[in-house]
Amino acid sequence: MPDDSLTNSKVVAAYRERTRRSERLAAEAIDILPSGIAHDARYVKPYGIYVERAKGPRKWDVDGNEYVDYFGGHGALLLGHNNPKVVAAMHETLDRGTHFGSNHVGEVRWGEVVRRLIPSAERVRFTSSGTEATLMAVRLARAFTGKTKLVRFLTNFHGWHDHMTAGHASHFDGSATAGVIAEIAAHTILLPPGDTAAMRAALAGDDDIAAVILEPTGASNFGESCRRFALQHRCQDRSHSSNDGGGPRSE
Repeated sequence: MPDDSLTNSKVVAAYRERTRRSERLAAEAIDILPSGIAHDARYVKPYGIYVERAKGPRKWDVDGNEYVDYFGGHGALLLGHNNPKVVAAMHETLDRGTHFGSNHVGEVRWGEVVRRLIPSAERVRFTSSGTEATLMAVRLARAFTGKTKLVRFLTNFHGWHDHMTAGHASHFDGSATAGVIAEIAAHTILLPPGDTAAMRAALAGDDDIAAVILEPTGASNFGESCRRFALQHRCQDRSHSSNDGGGPRSE
């Protein structure tokens, strides 16, 4: 949203001078969109730029200013803006139709690619957002296990549904954020990021945990530690099931 606060910053003054059209659009947007933006990541002071076009690693705003784009479409544009092969594939697909409302070959082939890239993905369900994906994952874990609690790690982001709001950017004590009922927050266990020992202790001390969710960013060895722990946990479960008098269990 536009920021009308007084400042003697030469940087801010130069920014305002070069982005007059963006400033006017920001003033219009404040009456249309909450906070004048369509995504929280675009909240900047005194206001954000309004982009008109993009190509490769660069984009241009409505005032004609050129930028090197380090944001990359929230991380999705690994090949840059308007990559020729990507654009050609999109046009080819659009020419066949925009929304079949039926099964189609593309979803099968896409699912095969996901499984090849992520071998642990036994089945694939496509969703419209990450928020929807984690919401479904939590519900599935609870339905399968019959348990209610969820283990999360502080600062990890998993979308905006009620189970994921506390502990990401605020409410690090696990209390409910505005609009979330306390009972939902009470069923979430927040642990320090990267703390495998804390995760082991939580699982050992509470038999009502349906799932552990984390950001598998690859930036540390934590994801691999969790993978090894999960594998060990699964092997232990199989061992218990084979010694419970019922014989080996097929899966």
